[in-house]
Amino acid sequence: MQYVLAALYGLVFGIANIIPGVSGGTMLVVFGCYDKVCGALSLNFKEIKKNIVFLVFFGIGAVIGIVAFSFVMTWLFGAFPTETYMFFMGLIIGSAPLIIRSATVKQKFTPLCLVPFLCALALVVGLAMLEGQTGGTETAAASSEGIFGFLLYLAAGFTAAVAMIIPGVSGSFIMVLFGTYATVIASIKALNFAILIPTAIGVLAGLVLGARLISFLMKRWRLMVFSAILGLVAGSLYAIFPAGFGLNSDTFIGAAVLIAGFFIAYTVGRHTGTEDAKA
Repeated sequence: MQYVLAALYGLVFGIANIIPGVSGGTMLVVFGCYDKVCGALSLNFKEIKKNIVFLVFFGIGAVIGIVAFSFVMTWLFGAFPTETYMFFMGLIIGSAPLIIRSATVKQKFTPLCLVPFLCALALVVGLAMLEGQTGGTETAAASSEGIFGFLLYLAAGFTAAVAMIIPGVSGSFIMVLFGTYATVIASIKALNFAILIPTAIGVLAGLVLGARLISFLMKRWRLMVFSAILGLVAGSLYAIFPAGFGLNSDTFIGAAVLIAGFFIAYTVGRHTGTEDAKA
């Protein structure tokens, strides 16, 4: 059963990482496997050996989620955008208690924690507003060929991968800002390796280096990092707030799935917190 859950967690992680505004890192926190995955990505071979079976099934699920649901999620967000975004909002809200418990295991929040919280909140909201001003359209550079195009997709993949490790930050959203998102998603469907190869190289490099950076920061400024994460999580709610929200049937259905998403994340998070306390 645990291997099925590992594949399911990977599946959700993969899906989250192709949705602009939804954080794959937050999904890892929700399902209580953030440390396992980051330990592997930072090339901690002791952690890799300890969790090798989990990581294999998680990786299989993640690949299936990214490839298969690049088709499904494109349709789902086109047909039911309000309901889908509100479900993920519920997951994000439900993950907040787990983040708070994880942050305050050894220390309590202080007034100084407001600084990284507000900075992170402003960052995500600012990026969301910037996307709104640019209309989320592809830039001319996104269709570039040759060495410039290779470096562009390499840089976009690297930056997005670093972002996706951090709970509350969406890697896909970063790719939107680079103007490469739609092209990369289309390339997954068409298996366009001229675009997928530099993007994949950038993603792999970003995951490894990003995981090491997060591990370094957690060891030295854990409370400040979690304060920033809470700000990122709060800001992500603004970033994915559905444009179709209002007095309509989509919003009423969305409210129901938001509640469902909240209880799913909260229940999983409460179980995770109990297990951590016992350990």
